[in-house]
Amino acid sequence: MSEQVGSLRNLPGWLNRLVVWFQMHDAKGKYAFYRFMCKHFADRYVRYHFDEATFVLPVDEWCFWLEGGPANYYLDEFGPFCDLLNKLGHFSFFDLGADIGTVSALVSRNCARLQNVIAFEPNPGSYAMLGYNLARLDVPAVAVNQAVSDFEGMVSFTTGNTQTGDHEGHILPDSTGNTRVTSIDKYLAGQSIQLADKLVLKIDVEGQEIQAVKGALQTVQHAYGAVLLLEIHPEVLASQKLTPEDMFAQIESMLDVTWFVPMYSQQIVDRQQPFFNQFPVKQYDVIALTPTLQHLLHC
Repeated sequence: MSEQVGSLRNLPGWLNRLVVWFQMHDAKGKYAFYRFMCKHFADRYVRYHFDEATFVLPVDEWCFWLEGGPANYYLDEFGPFCDLLNKLGHFSFFDLGADIGTVSALVSRNCARLQNVIAFEPNPGSYAMLGYNLARLDVPAVAVNQAVSDFEGMVSFTTGNTQTGDHEGHILPDSTGNTRVTSIDKYLAGQSIQLADKLVLKIDVEGQEIQAVKGALQTVQHAYGAVLLLEIHPEVLASQKLTPEDMFAQIESMLDVTWFVPMYSQQIVDRQQPFFNQFPVKQYDVIALTPTLQHLLHC
């Protein structure tokens, strides 16, 4: 029986099992098979089973083939991230730029004290899969088809490719369009969502990171403590004529935080030196802790 998620249909069972096997193994011919699937089955999704839950993803997302499926998604960064969250106690998770919910699902499967998930994704193709995947988590989860910044309004959303999900899609803040944008503070003011006293914000909003923090400031300041996960993307920063130091400084002007890099054994960022003097130039996730949680670095 065919089941549709957004614009995508499921694969036949035998082919789904074959795709899952190829994604999870470094087998000869893997990339050729991926190209075959993109050519002939680009309108299909892949279904994974985790205990009682299912998770679906687009056939044409190469990162899942590269990383070994959604359960192994960039574990060099998200493994240490989940280890840190398991030291928190109960927490609420904000997934800003959630795509199809891969990180939300990873956190849900690996963090026993996760209280709830609030996930934002403006891309309509990704959002359909996000809603499907979040509905199958074992914690309360809300999917919001909006972009996140420090204002409310309607803007244009630009995407660079034709894939169902586009990790580089972003809003144009000074434009007029049909994508709704909000801030965390404004969104929560109109909701009755019960938050834990510790908050975790994964912020992957392609150029709106600083604005997203500014728009969540009241919420973060009312919490006992907060963990922020942000992306250092050299090309995105360069397009905004910013450096990592600029991003750090602007967020530090709003919040007292300590920065560290999970990929390098939670190495603390020395704010007296340029970031790329301490780490090779490439894309990173960096984590910021507010003062009440900074002891977790030494646990």
